[in-house]
Amino acid sequence: MKLSSHTRILLTASLSLVCLPGFAQQGNRKGHDMTDPIPIDSIPPSPYLDLDDALKSFKMAPGFVIEPVAAGEDVDMSVALSFDANGRAWSCEMRSYMPDLDGNGEQKPNGRIRVLEDTNGDGKIDRTTTFLDGLVLPRAVAVTSDGCLYTSKDVLYFIKRDGLKPVGEPVVVDAEYAIGGNPEHKANGLLLGHDNWYYNAKSNKRYRRVKGQWQIEKTNNRGQWGVAKDNAGNLYHNSNSVLLVGDVFPPMFMRGNSHYTPKARISERVGTNKTNPIHMTPGVNRAYMKDILDKDGKLANATAAAGMTIYRGDNFPASAVGMGFTTEPAGDLIKAIQIERDQWNKPKGSHPYGDKEFLASDDEWFLPCNIYTAPDGTLWIVDMYFGLLQHKTYMTSYLRRQYVHRKLDQPKPSTGRIYRVRYEKNKVSEVPKLEGLTPAQWIPYLSHANGTIRDTAQRLLVESGDLSIVDALVKVVADRTNPLAQIHAMWTLEGLDSITAPALIPALKSDHTDVVNNALNLVATLRLKDETLQKAIVSLPENTRTLHAQIKALAATGSSDEALKLTESHLKAPWVRETLISGLGAEVVSFRKEHSKLSDGKLDKLVSAATKATQQADVVKKAPGSHLKGKALESFNRGKNVYINKAACFACHGQEGEGMDNMGPPLDKSEWVTGDITRFTKILLHGMTGPITVAGKKYSPPLAMPGLKDNHAISDQDLADVITFTRNSWSNKASAGDVNEVRKVRASTQDQATPYQAKDLQ
Repeated sequence: MKLSSHTRILLTASLSLVCLPGFAQQGNRKGHDMTDPIPIDSIPPSPYLDLDDALKSFKMAPGFVIEPVAAGEDVDMSVALSFDANGRAWSCEMRSYMPDLDGNGEQKPNGRIRVLEDTNGDGKIDRTTTFLDGLVLPRAVAVTSDGCLYTSKDVLYFIKRDGLKPVGEPVVVDAEYAIGGNPEHKANGLLLGHDNWYYNAKSNKRYRRVKGQWQIEKTNNRGQWGVAKDNAGNLYHNSNSVLLVGDVFPPMFMRGNSHYTPKARISERVGTNKTNPIHMTPGVNRAYMKDILDKDGKLANATAAAGMTIYRGDNFPASAVGMGFTTEPAGDLIKAIQIERDQWNKPKGSHPYGDKEFLASDDEWFLPCNIYTAPDGTLWIVDMYFGLLQHKTYMTSYLRRQYVHRKLDQPKPSTGRIYRVRYEKNKVSEVPKLEGLTPAQWIPYLSHANGTIRDTAQRLLVESGDLSIVDALVKVVADRTNPLAQIHAMWTLEGLDSITAPALIPALKSDHTDVVNNALNLVATLRLKDETLQKAIVSLPENTRTLHAQIKALAATGSSDEALKLTESHLKAPWVRETLISGLGAEVVSFRKEHSKLSDGKLDKLVSAATKATQQADVVKKAPGSHLKGKALESFNRGKNVYINKAACFACHGQEGEGMDNMGPPLDKSEWVTGDITRFTKILLHGMTGPITVAGKKYSPPLAMPGLKDNHAISDQDLADVITFTRNSWSNKASAGDVNEVRKVRASTQDQATPYQAKDLQ
């Protein structure tokens, strides 16, 4: 039911079973030889280091230095940050994560949101204020001008504030924000996108406040821990074994029709997953398996990729702007990835430091879990500085021995540090204080060299609701001397509900691809229908980097014939058919009437499918499983809990069974799910590896899906129930699972020692 045999430890990862929690306490698997790959007595000790010694453990890329920002009493198991208008860091502290090897007391309400402040500008925190406490495993925070978004347990809350004091009672924004799974598989992030929506990892939702009311929309599932964006507004995320994944299109680009979302790969792996630790790393959950460690006992590839950022600051050399930085705590390192976009806007990655890392430590306590472009233009690293990387759900006997032998499970006086990395030759910028300024005074900061400051200015302007600044923003959009300011000004106007067609025409004439793409995306999103605007879009010079946005904008603004013409002249380009469908939206029905048969068969089928889905949208749909009765319905209801919570299948296949890029294929409309029930049972029991074709589309998950046969927390009845649920959810409708059949298949395949390949079951 999942496609990765690696798990993200903590909120991140160590090698393990991503979607299969509960291999008893240890996470052991039958048939695994847990012989230590490195004789345990030959492994060097891992002493807890004080701050000075920890700093000596780092090896940095040439020209960069690392400095402490906060340590000791100022930070305790911080996992996420948010910066306010004055550059203060709001720190989310998950203090009850893994109190001991068995996770006893993990639900203790001792989490906090604290505000960290550098009052004298020396780069070190000298004042802390507790904003909220009594939280359960908080995992994300986002500060606003009048309040704070935060999480506690499964719930997303918003509470108003007066300065650094909470006011009144919190409002529930989403009671199911992080439902299901365990700490490794719950929503996190709360990144404010260019489009004024908050995005998350391990989630298919986004959030926005409009006139004081919080809105929730479905979006694509993204990543596992951490979410970032670049200067153009493209989103980035990852999974435990994939260091960086970049979206090809803006958020919601392929969701122009709320009734039909064409299947298109919207994200791409960026760079390789190779790691280069500077010390042996036996403390990885399944290090005893082949190729997890290299010949020197070092982690060969990522198994714990965690928080990432795209550098958008003004301290590093110009060549580093747009570079990705990903934390990898299993290897005790930070990976740098140079990002380029190809002719179709696909992100591609290379590694500027070759077989060395941007930052690496030989301290096993170093646990970098998040990273940010800070308001001073440097790179801030959130280090939990904690010995137990792996959550109890997946811990093996092997890893437990490793932890105990090196005393990584022993309580220490301080768990948590925040560092900053700066380029030594360049001056660190003074952090501007935006609090208390007027909206008109915020506008120049849309042109700031630091993307974090630009984001803050845009947020403050939108939150102000002040329409007196609209004319000034329109002038910024028209000023082509600063493309980044143009982009932020456009989206600020959108946030103020003040976008007009004439305001966007100057942006369409820009020589900067990202400006044009953002303008076209706004046109399509708002479906602006204006004759002058349409002419401007039609007359755009040919550019493969803007092709998709141009097709969508034309289709969305009433120029469907022009959009079709452009599509048909670029049929060899990826995703153009799907883009046209998204741009047409619900108007695909009238488009079908005008074009009863298209010359391109693939496009014709897509138009027919979208038309049918749109026409049926008004039909009252029965709830999934409503056709089941009696014991089958009871099995379905139990199976939902197995899918969401007990086995956490959603972590790789999505809550709607839609699948997740770089993790798991779709279960909805999958012949592997609704077809031969014995075959499906075999897969659940023994797992699957290699490429698989679902509904005519080939998927190549990077890792094998492990079977559930040795998971003592998952009974045969659980397997039967999740079979019933998946075969009768979403668009699926098939026979229910049967516990006796599961037992028969288990008995008849007991000699199966490895995961199946698709060819074995066809």
